[in-house]
Amino acid sequence: MIISRTPFRVSLFGGSTDYESFYSRFGSYLIGFCLNKYAYLAIRRTPKYLPHKTLLTYSVIEKLDRNQDIQHRSIKGVIDYCNIQFGIELNHFSDLPSQTGTGSSSSFIVGLLNSIYALQGLALSKEEASNIAIDIERNVLSEPGGIQDQIWASYGGLNTIVINPSGSFDVQPMSVTQAFKQEFINRSIIIYTGKTRKSFTLAKSLDHKCTDKPKKKLLDIAHEAHEHFINFDIDNIGLLLHKSWLEKKKLSTSVSSEDVDKLYTGLQYDGMIGGKLMGAGKSGFIFGILKDPRDKELIKKKYVNHIDFDIDEEGSKIIHK
Repeated sequence: MIISRTPFRVSLFGGSTDYESFYSRFGSYLIGFCLNKYAYLAIRRTPKYLPHKTLLTYSVIEKLDRNQDIQHRSIKGVIDYCNIQFGIELNHFSDLPSQTGTGSSSSFIVGLLNSIYALQGLALSKEEASNIAIDIERNVLSEPGGIQDQIWASYGGLNTIVINPSGSFDVQPMSVTQAFKQEFINRSIIIYTGKTRKSFTLAKSLDHKCTDKPKKKLLDIAHEAHEHFINFDIDNIGLLLHKSWLEKKKLSTSVSSEDVDKLYTGLQYDGMIGGKLMGAGKSGFIFGILKDPRDKELIKKKYVNHIDFDIDEEGSKIIHK
């Protein structure tokens, strides 16, 4: 039995610049971190004496005689890519709901890749897992979107990611102290809007050359934010987060909604310097930075859909084999 654990992510700055249509011309620069909230996958080879070849348990149950008949597109994409002929039994558990802007689809694929390789006595490097997951999502499955989520899921941590026009990337841990990380978390909130959305439609709306201008501004803001991180300036990080959110809303009318704007304004009234809706937009989770960490307990009492969190430093890993 193999059990993998793969974190979800918070993309703080540079989101939407990780689309190939943009980074292939201008490059991309991203800042973010992984949450200690995870997708778990338990997987084993199906024992020969069982009546089924493959049994998949996620939001539904698939019992199959042939891997070719798998309905879950991500699972089938990984199984086909890895040319798995033997039967598997798989169970999926998640700390957060899917389709909420936390990169859950990529976390699932990265975790499944690491599990499948471990099941065969092999191991992937973080770079290999990232690149294979990107290839599966963007090319094999032809799903729209960027390439940062696969990288976050593989690496974990509070990092910068540089994506070169060629598509190669470099991940560097943010040069900050542990004390800064703790203060950053103490002054950060994540609030669930209570709604999910289909990210593929949103991703398509952000993948046009007409979005170049706001994306270039998002890129500039990301570079500026890096300076505030290395200066341990959380107030200005919060202000830039708000500036970045306003710029991102220019990408598409689908990025936000009336309900999200109302919740965002309420959080500002309650002490949030700046924040953003995580992921492509529309709904999901709002991440925000507070002026005073003492406001956090008041917000948690007022907004029951908050989550407690910390930074995951490990990325996707096998926790049992």
